Amino acid sequence: MRYIYVSNNGMAVLNDIIKLDNYEDMDIFDVIVKLEKSFGLKFEKDAFYHVKTFGDLCDVFENHITFEHLEDCTKQQAFYRVRNAIVMTQNIDSSKIKLDTKLADLFPSRNRIEKTKQFKSYLRTDIDILTYPGWVATTFFIGLLSSLVVFFISWKIALAGIAFFIIFIKIARIFGKDLDIRTVRELTEKLSRENYIDIRRTSNTVNRKEILQTIIDSFNHDLGIDKIYLTREEKFSWSL
Repeated sequence: MRYIYVSNNGMAVLNDIIKLDNYEDMDIFDVIVKLEKSFGLKFEKDAFYHVKTFGDLCDVFENHITFEHLEDCTKQQAFYRVRNAIVMTQNIDSSKIKLDTKLADLFPSRNRIEKTKQFKSYLRTDIDILTYPGWVATTFFIGLLSSLVVFFISWKIALAGIAFFIIFIKIARIFGKDLDIRTVRELTEKLSRENYIDIRRTSNTVNRKEILQTIIDSFNHDLGIDKIYLTREEKFSWSL
């Protein structure tokens, strides 16, 4: 089976199997930055200088995380935080909130933007829940591509077009109210993956048994790499 995956820089990757070496360093760096924020870390510029394999990268994270170890489940804590925030801001009985509950049932389309703002404020964690409709992304892509083609005719018109569509997509992000996450389960997984330290019940603690899995989950979700290809021996493109 062949896969098509669009990376963070907008480039399409077409391959029989998606692996780490399909991606350039900027794609990998984007995931590292998100993990850095999630674990509450601040790396030096040369922290990843000698990293050649996925195992090397995981070792860098594990060696830099020095928070106190508490052996509790972060995803479970994330679920309780999410459920409580929904109960307090949406007036919904906690018994109706399960892992497989659809967010569309908890955040109806009417007043969804305001309701999700209240939810995020109570949760005290910044997380993207809403997005713009698919037709907006299609319009942006076609418009941007058309502007690039116009460069051969008039660079001034092309630049104006690019500027217009960049502003267009930024406005769409602000007013978009399509849910980017389908269920409570996906929301709790996203929270524990992207806001690990913030979502922990006890501040400045970590369950060291979860570090590796969180890194694997992030590369799997953000780059579409099957977890069976995220082993210690897998190499990055710059090491080949």
